Amino acid sequence: MIDRFHHVFIAPSDFEASVGFYRDILGWKVTRTWGGNGSGRGIVLSGGGIELALAEGDDNADPRPTIHLDIHDIDARFKSLPSGTHVVRKPEATHWGTRWFVVRDPDGNLIAFEEIRPRGG
Repeated sequence: MIDRFHHVFIAPSDFEASVGFYRDILGWKVTRTWGGNGSGRGIVLSGGGIELALAEGDDNADPRPTIHLDIHDIDARFKSLPSGTHVVRKPEATHWGTRWFVVRDPDGNLIAFEEIRPRGG
C-alpha cells in the first residue's frame, strides 16, 4: 500500500494576491479553474512536480484538508487504520468525482486520502 502525494490545498485570505504570487512570481502554470460569476472561485497551479489548489473560503464550510494523497484502494487503506477520533470523514464520494476519507493529525492538520482515479482506470 503506497500513499502518493497529490496536491496541497490553501484557502487564501486574498485569492487574487495568492494567484498572482504562484503564477507570476513563482512562474507556476494554471492547469484548472472553476467558479466565478457570483460563486466561489478556485484554481489549480502546477510547479512541475507539485500541484497547488487555491479556493476562496466559505466561512461556514467544514475545514478543508491541506494535504491530499492519491490512494488507489481507498477502502483497503481506510481499513488499515486503527479506529479513533483522528477520523474526520469515513470513506465517501465527493462532489468533484473522487472518493476520500479525512483524518486529523495531533496538531489539527487535515489529511485527505483520496481515490483520484476510478478503480480499473
